[in-house]
Amino acid sequence: MTDRGYDRFERFLRDSSRRDFLRGVGAAAALAAFGAGGVEALAACGGQPSTTTSVTPRRGGKIVAATIADPKTFNSVLSNDNASNYVITRILDPLLGYDAAGNQVGRIATGPAKISPDGLTFTFTLRKDVKWTDGQPLTSDDVRFTYDLSFDPKYTAVKSQQRQTYTQYIQELQNPDPYTFIVKLKKIYAPFATTLGVGPGILPKHVLGGLTGDQINTADWNTNPTVTSGPFKFVEWKKGQQVTMGRNDSYYRGAPYLDTWLYLIVGSSLDIFNKLTTGEVDVATIDPSQADQARSVSHLDLVSFPGFNYEYIAFNLRQDHPASAFFQDVRVRQAMMHALDRAAMAKAIYFTYAAIADSAIPPLSWAYNKDATPRYGFDKAKAMQLLDGAGWKVGSSGIREKDGKQFKIQMITNAGNKVRENLLLALQQAWKDVGIDATPNYVDFNKVLVPALLDNRNFDLAMSGLGFGIDPNPDQFHSRNIPAGNFNSPGWSNPQADKLIDDAVATYDRAKRKAIYFQLQNIINEEPSQPPLFFGTGPSAINKRVKNYVFSPFVTTSFFARDVFVTDGK
Repeated sequence: MTDRGYDRFERFLRDSSRRDFLRGVGAAAALAAFGAGGVEALAACGGQPSTTTSVTPRRGGKIVAATIADPKTFNSVLSNDNASNYVITRILDPLLGYDAAGNQVGRIATGPAKISPDGLTFTFTLRKDVKWTDGQPLTSDDVRFTYDLSFDPKYTAVKSQQRQTYTQYIQELQNPDPYTFIVKLKKIYAPFATTLGVGPGILPKHVLGGLTGDQINTADWNTNPTVTSGPFKFVEWKKGQQVTMGRNDSYYRGAPYLDTWLYLIVGSSLDIFNKLTTGEVDVATIDPSQADQARSVSHLDLVSFPGFNYEYIAFNLRQDHPASAFFQDVRVRQAMMHALDRAAMAKAIYFTYAAIADSAIPPLSWAYNKDATPRYGFDKAKAMQLLDGAGWKVGSSGIREKDGKQFKIQMITNAGNKVRENLLLALQQAWKDVGIDATPNYVDFNKVLVPALLDNRNFDLAMSGLGFGIDPNPDQFHSRNIPAGNFNSPGWSNPQADKLIDDAVATYDRAKRKAIYFQLQNIINEEPSQPPLFFGTGPSAINKRVKNYVFSPFVTTSFFARDVFVTDGK
């Protein structure tokens, strides 16, 4: 955490009505957001523009954003990808959100929960003026229904990635009246206030409440959410082309200025950049190689900002998969990391918009261990030595062999993401230099990569991006998340790591949590299973006609989307 982050945290304690409780338990449960590191990000780049303006906001017009991946669902409980979440955060409001400075702010709840002295009961007071787009009031029935989809045994079939956490830590959900929602925990769970307490976008019980768990997974509403609550309402999804969202005139915080928010699905990062330069797209993340060119486009501003994301690779360690024969020996995974000249890759592929990742917790987090060991610097000789020691000897073909089996693997990442495509090529060459034959394959993100990582686990080695929430808890390394539907894609299991993860969330004392996470980062480094490669630093480009668009590692869209406008009203 930066000194400025600590200052904000201390101001929060001074100003908050919960200050006595928070100080009593060590304050760690408050806002880990005040830390200065999230599946997917990023040191500040000088020259970040402010899109706020003294110009009187204009009503009307549209903003066009772009991505290379089609959304999968608009159901907040089912979503596990950025493209889906981009739309969800504009059409469904959660209980709470974060502003650009990392302050927790009310949305459907009037503000942060009131927490009991023992830290186990969280009581949310809901606003009374929130309505669904069909005119129905949004009440605690909707909030409890949304949480129940990840908690109530009758909804076990619902494919929620929060189920393991909810069922392990939540004792009971209550909604004693239409505007009160209560969560009682079985035991201390430090991330609750910053993650589960914010919660998913609330879903309409009067639309979905009559469905079974299986029916929730396939409900028409998931792809055609005609009843929503956010600043924008869903209009249309043309799969593979675009999602159209229109102004919600009945939004409880006031109608947005924009008529339309358009989300284009574009084939590649090159296509996105071309559309940014022609003005067809207003805002998007760009390939780092395009940054210099973007600076020369008069109507664009270039933005880079801190975040909680990183690019990573996953080794398949599951014994029921053939690739595990290559990766079970930890020396092989260590060798493959030492074989990578990541400094050269950062320069050649990211154009310096990246930093070498040396820990599973990003540097912006208060829990980041800058001295985590072992470090995986580029050391070809050590990589060769480790592979030799693991019994993989270089054969006559130049490819390593063991027990008559050549070291040949397939690598996958999502097609159209030029940074990841180029990274696989770099990995291919680096590993070829130490005798490993790794073939890159570029696949559809939603149809192949996500199912491989989260469901069928059908991969040898995969590359993707991983984003932390505000709290630094690296739960994706826990063995309870090995089953399908969770983020422990490699199937890595370490009892000591499991205990440390559990111990870290069992206290609100941030100093104790930090010490535990420092130990944990060393273990995760020692046994790389899904090691981070790079913490990226952007960049994004935005058309100068767009104002009040907020770039921040903390902010949630519902905080600012209502206020965005375009100066030309078009």
